[in-house]
Amino acid sequence: MEQKKMHAGQAVVHALIQENVEKIFCLPGSHVLNFYDGLREAPSIEVITCKMEPNVTLMADAYGRLTGEPGVCLLTAGPGVCNSIAGLAQAYGAASPVIHITGAVPLNASREAFHGVDKPEFTVEMCENVTKWSVRVEKLEDIPEIMAKAFQVSKSGRPGPVHVEFPRLSDYSPHILQEKPISFPTYKQKPVEVIEPSNEDIEQIAIRLLNAKFPIIAAGKGVIRKKATKELEEISNILSAPIVYPQDSMGVVSDDHPFSAGHFIDNRTDPRFRYVIEETDLIFSIGLRASTAETVFLEKYNQKENILVGFDDEEDKNYSKKDEIVADPKLFLTALLERLRKENRSTNEKIKSKIAEIKEDFKKSVTNHLEGVRNNIPLHTGFIVETIVDSIKKDAIVVTDVGNSQMWGRYYFPLNHTESYMQSGVWNAMSFCLPTAFVAKLEHPDRQVIGIAGDGAFLMTIGDFVTACEYGVNAVFVVFNDGAFSQMIGQQNNLYGTAYGCDFQSPDFAEIANACGGIGFRVEKPDQLKPSLKKALDSDVPTIVDVLTSFHPTPPY
Repeated sequence: MEQKKMHAGQAVVHALIQENVEKIFCLPGSHVLNFYDGLREAPSIEVITCKMEPNVTLMADAYGRLTGEPGVCLLTAGPGVCNSIAGLAQAYGAASPVIHITGAVPLNASREAFHGVDKPEFTVEMCENVTKWSVRVEKLEDIPEIMAKAFQVSKSGRPGPVHVEFPRLSDYSPHILQEKPISFPTYKQKPVEVIEPSNEDIEQIAIRLLNAKFPIIAAGKGVIRKKATKELEEISNILSAPIVYPQDSMGVVSDDHPFSAGHFIDNRTDPRFRYVIEETDLIFSIGLRASTAETVFLEKYNQKENILVGFDDEEDKNYSKKDEIVADPKLFLTALLERLRKENRSTNEKIKSKIAEIKEDFKKSVTNHLEGVRNNIPLHTGFIVETIVDSIKKDAIVVTDVGNSQMWGRYYFPLNHTESYMQSGVWNAMSFCLPTAFVAKLEHPDRQVIGIAGDGAFLMTIGDFVTACEYGVNAVFVVFNDGAFSQMIGQQNNLYGTAYGCDFQSPDFAEIANACGGIGFRVEKPDQLKPSLKKALDSDVPTIVDVLTSFHPTPPY
């Protein structure tokens, strides 16, 4: 059965409609104008027109994380693909579903074709290592099949980005991809594939957890992506098993949970983690992957018994050790919980009280660290973070960029839900804050959304503050303005005793906000911060709170 005659752009948009796509993040270019013609006829899809190509993919990544559905983005060939590849790598590391649609040079393009280099396949090959699937459409009639597979691959197993590119028919042609509409095969969605756990694996792991004297659970981002946090917390309660997590999974368990034992990362682990890792006789990891930095870190404690339920598409060569399997985290935890509910176990009050004691001591220590600096001018980094925490609601979404503000934030921001403290993740590229906070506010207009970023990181994406104003996305951005890439200064000082090449002239971000149609507040004194934050949070337009600060290394755990 064939559909009505369409050009290629209409066929792709038809696929998006069949996949229930609600938003598309994009920036126009001559190689993708046919898609815009299709979108013009699709009022059910909201078109978010960005101003900076890197932000297009970053917004799609944020959408994938926040909704669980693929974030769809559209960019032109060549520079559009290259300028957006950092967001693809970030989505890959974060297990975020993304459909990255771009133009491409003609199949048999000459050397130095418009938006091309010598090799026409350059961009599709470039995307191969940062996506689950990278494909170049060569036949028009393949569009429905390829688009259906793209959505299937993006959502199946461990979610991630997919790159699909569409070559032009020829440069300077009045038509893109084809000269006239054709009939396409009927679009058919493909089912999402998941790896179900075996009953044998559930039973043997349950028995080993029950027999362990002090089991702990290492929960990765797979538990968040598959929305299995409630099952995780209930299993922890049954077993009196502390939950630890990598820094890119902060929020997988709430701070209020009695067995929440903090995040781990080389040299900066939470003191609760240090306590439980020394006591445990079994580490049960779920939502993590074999051979990643996180699992290698845990394996340093090789005297422990380790079980890994991997968050992957399949068991490959990385799953070579004993007790390493792959299964969907939601399905596994659901089945494991059903099995463990049959047990009648009392809570281990000793572990519970020790974790609470360490948590309280740690909270006091980071609070005491700011004694005597709360009136500093320029404002102390820790004081800024502390004041933000005191100003926001429990369901607020905090998005942090990479840098010193992020490092300080890990000490102070409470984890109440999975979006309490959103970070870029293992890719850790600067520029995460603005596009992610934009999408968070777009998806959750009734919740406070606060982005925190250093001035260097914010300058990387500031072009789309205009977009936030244009779409009425009233997120609050707190810029830590010290005129430097300050974390790099700290690292240089530690390595070489001095710093070089990291200072720059930072603008007045408050004036930029006002010029774009938002509202800006300039904070130069400590007593200006709290009232400025209140006005910003009450505003119905995007705001920038520009806070003059200086570099302060994070306190040692």
